[in-house]
Amino acid sequence: MAHPQPAVVRSPDIDDSLVGRYLAAVRAVDSYAASAYPQPERKQHPGARRWPLPWPGPGSPPLTGAALDQLSALLLGFGPRRVETLTSAGFSALSGGPLVPVVARLLPQWLTLRWTVPSGGGFYPTELYLAWAGGADLPAGIYHYDHLHHCLEHLRSGSPARHLDRLLGPGPPRHALLLAHRPWKNASKYGIFGYRLSLMDAGILLGQLLTSPSVGSARLDPDPALAAELLGLDSELETCYATIEFPATTPVADPGTEPLTPISAVPPTGLDDDRRSLRNADPSVIALHRATLADRTAPAVDPAPSTSGPYERSAVELPPVAPLDLARAAARRSSAGNLGPGLTVRQLAAVLAYAGGGRASTPALAALARDPLYPSIWCLARRVDGLPPDAYRYDLRRRLLVPSAPPSAVDTEAALPHLVDLRMAYAGATLYIVSGGPSGAALSPPAFRRQLMLAGVALQLAVLAGQAVGAASRPLGGLTADAVAARMGLPAGAVPLVQLLLGAPAPRPGALAAHLTTGDSHA
Repeated sequence: MAHPQPAVVRSPDIDDSLVGRYLAAVRAVDSYAASAYPQPERKQHPGARRWPLPWPGPGSPPLTGAALDQLSALLLGFGPRRVETLTSAGFSALSGGPLVPVVARLLPQWLTLRWTVPSGGGFYPTELYLAWAGGADLPAGIYHYDHLHHCLEHLRSGSPARHLDRLLGPGPPRHALLLAHRPWKNASKYGIFGYRLSLMDAGILLGQLLTSPSVGSARLDPDPALAAELLGLDSELETCYATIEFPATTPVADPGTEPLTPISAVPPTGLDDDRRSLRNADPSVIALHRATLADRTAPAVDPAPSTSGPYERSAVELPPVAPLDLARAAARRSSAGNLGPGLTVRQLAAVLAYAGGGRASTPALAALARDPLYPSIWCLARRVDGLPPDAYRYDLRRRLLVPSAPPSAVDTEAALPHLVDLRMAYAGATLYIVSGGPSGAALSPPAFRRQLMLAGVALQLAVLAGQAVGAASRPLGGLTADAVAARMGLPAGAVPLVQLLLGAPAPRPGALAAHLTTGDSHA
C-alpha cells in the first residue's frame, strides 16, 4: 500500500482515553513515512529443522486433498506467488536516462517477489505459527512459517492439544494457525502511525487466509499470555491477536502421551530492529499496546452511529452477484501500478457484496461480517459504466447504492488519494472502508485493535473480488479523513480507515511479471 496519512477525525474528548491519546499523537506528527530506514528483518529460528512444503510451481505435481497439500495451499495465502522485473525500457522511463547495454545486462538481477497480500511499505508485520496435531507427513508440534521460502521451522515436538484446549476451549482433534502481530516492525519507516497500519495488515492476512475452503472458525480474542507461552513469544515485540482452527482429518496420537518439548534456548533472529523501535516509540503507543495485552474483557461496543448520511437521495439498484472463487483469485492478485477506464457496475456490485460481507465465501468470514465493529463500505464512482458519477453509501441488505454527498460537494486536493498518480483515481471508482460502530477515542484498546483488523479483512475481500471479476485495484492508506468524510457525506462519528482504487486493468510499460504457482492451489 502507498504511504499512509492519519485517518482520524478531531473530537472534543480526544485525550480522554488511551486510544484518544494515541490518535492525538499521530495527528501531531508532520510526516508519516521516513525517507531512509533499514529494510525489514525476517524472523528465523537458528537450528530449527526446516520442513519444505509442497510447491505447485511449473512442472511440479498439482496439489491434492492430502493434509500436507491442503496446509501448503492455505499457507500460500502468505507465500510468494509472482516475481517482477523491469525491462530496460522501464528503467529508462523511471530514470529519464537513455537505453544503454550495460543497464540491460544488469536488469535480470532486479527481481522483486510479490505476495498475495499487500502490506504497507512491504514490511509484512505478521508472523504465522502452526499448532499441528500430527499426521503421516508432518509430526505433531509447533511450527513457524517462513513465508519467503514456503517452509516450516519446527519449534516444539509433541501434541499441542491440551494447549489449544486452554487457548481456544475444548474441542475435537484440530490444527490451528496463530497470527502474531509485530507492532514495531514497520516503525522505522512509519513511526507512530505504523502501529495502526500494522494492525490493518494483520487483518488483511486474516481475510486472505479465511477464503480457504479448508479453514474452520476464527477468533480475534485469544489470550496473548497463553499464546506467548505456547509459541515462546516476547509479547512486547510479538503478540497473538487471531487464531484459525481447521479439522485434523487424519488420526492423531493420544494427546496425553506426547507432551510438548521445551522451546529452544537459542533465541530467534530478526527482531533487533523491533527492539530498537520499541525503545524509541512514543509513550502513547506503548501504553496502548500494553493495555491491549492486559485487557481480557470482550470489546464493549456502544450503539453505532447512523449509517445513513444527511444528504441521501434516490438509490440505484445493483445487479445480482454470482458466486466467486476468492481463493483461486488470490493466486493472481497484484496491486495495480496503473488503472484504465472500463470498470462496470456489475464488477463494482461484486466487489461491494464481498467486501461488505453479503457474499461470504466461508463460514468464518460470515461470522466476522456479523461483528458490530465490521466496517461499512462507501463508494465514490467517477467513471463506472452503467452508474452515474456520484458518492454512494452501499446498502448491503437491499443491494443498493444510495447517493450520499452534499449537492455542492466537489473533489478537493485534501480529499484525493495521496502519493499516487491521480489519473488512477479518476479511471473508475474509489471504495472507502468506513469504521463500524463507534470510532476514535470512544473505543477501548481491544476494540480499536479489532476494528482495524476487520477493516483489513474487508479491504482484502474487496481486492480479491475485484481480481475474480477482472477488475484491477490499488489499496491506499493515504487519505485525509475529515476531507473524505465531507466529500462523501458520512454521518457524524464515521471515519474512513482505508481506500481502494478500482478500474480496468491497464498496462504498466516496462514491467515484466512471471507467476510462480500454477493451477488451482486449493484443488
